[in-house]
Amino acid sequence: MVMGLTPLFLTACDDAQKSQQSFTTLGNCTEAGVPESSCDAALTQAIAEAPKVAPHYATHDQCAQDYSEDACQENMAVEGSPVWSPAMNGFLIGRVIHGGNTSYYPAGPIFRKRDDTDYSPHYGHVYSGGAGGWRSTSSSEAVGEGDTVGRGGFGGEGGEGGHGGGE
Repeated sequence: MVMGLTPLFLTACDDAQKSQQSFTTLGNCTEAGVPESSCDAALTQAIAEAPKVAPHYATHDQCAQDYSEDACQENMAVEGSPVWSPAMNGFLIGRVIHGGNTSYYPAGPIFRKRDDTDYSPHYGHVYSGGAGGWRSTSSSEAVGEGDTVGRGGFGGEGGEGGHGGGE
């Protein structure tokens, strides 16, 4: 009986406040009050990850249907036949506040779509409204403290482009 209640106890003990924010530059990130080392780590990781996790298209024209023509480029990180992908437009940082302590975590690259929304290979569509404030997320959506990244949880829509998330 106690084992069946364990998930409830674990959930009840998780009083961490989790949120995420997207940034287009290192300067935007530090101006938002995130420590420079956290911003730098998130940007560096996003740049390294972007070619591998970007949506893949067979042709430039297919890519340009979802992303601007200028953003679509041949993706050299994928071996085999030519693949087209959008260029990275920014990066996400996860923020966890637990017991008065704030931690920041890299949360991956983002790509700007034609409709001016941001797409994350890990989360699907990303909130991109207003002044770029922190968007609260549930425990299953936020990166950090042992959480896993899954496709489609952030913003309520699934992945796209045939290449999904995971950490």
